[in-house]
Amino acid sequence: MSSNGLLYCREVYAFEKISQEKFTVNDSFLEERLDCIYTLLEPELMDIKKKYTTFLTGCIKKKDKKKAKVIVSIKPFTSLKSKVIDRQKRLLEVKDLVRATILLRTDDEVKKLYKDIVRKKSEVICYSEKKRGGDSLFGYYGSYHIIFCFQGLDVELQIMTRKLWSYKDVAHELYEKYRDQKSPELEKSDLHFSKLLFSKGNQKKQHYKKSEVRQNYKNLIRHFKK
Repeated sequence: MSSNGLLYCREVYAFEKISQEKFTVNDSFLEERLDCIYTLLEPELMDIKKKYTTFLTGCIKKKDKKKAKVIVSIKPFTSLKSKVIDRQKRLLEVKDLVRATILLRTDDEVKKLYKDIVRKKSEVICYSEKKRGGDSLFGYYGSYHIIFCFQGLDVELQIMTRKLWSYKDVAHELYEKYRDQKSPELEKSDLHFSKLLFSKGNQKKQHYKKSEVRQNYKNLIRHFKK
């Protein structure tokens, strides 16, 4: 169920109709129309981003604020184009035009905050846990996802440990490599590499350094180049 009221405007409906008849128009025309919509919505998205940051900060208990890091951003146009035009997702169903991540130190802290938000916040539309084995392709697991209806827009929140975030950032390069290709030839070594990264990102060791992530990455690269 979508509650993207902010997107219910004449320009978006026109774009939806045209994109469903894609065989009659080319991608450059669709990109131009999407760019106009993005420019139209951008001031409101910026305002929502600011208020959403305040809202999420308020979800964290005072004693835990020093442990948490809140990251909120607006989906870049290139990423929106990839999703809506290249992968043909409906614009009205996009739920991460404004997206956020809350980073915590331990799995226990992550689970506690996730449960608190789901239980207490009426703005929650849906929620899910990325469980091990759920992503058989890239092996992504260990984070918790929530969709809110906030200021008339569906917005996304991911909650995870700082360690998983660091490894996810590296693995995202592999995801980017394949997601926009029409018929991607998935290399087994890349997929295995991605799964190893997420496995390391979910290891229970609490304390780590970013240099450790980079070193593990280099070690894995050397392994797969043999």
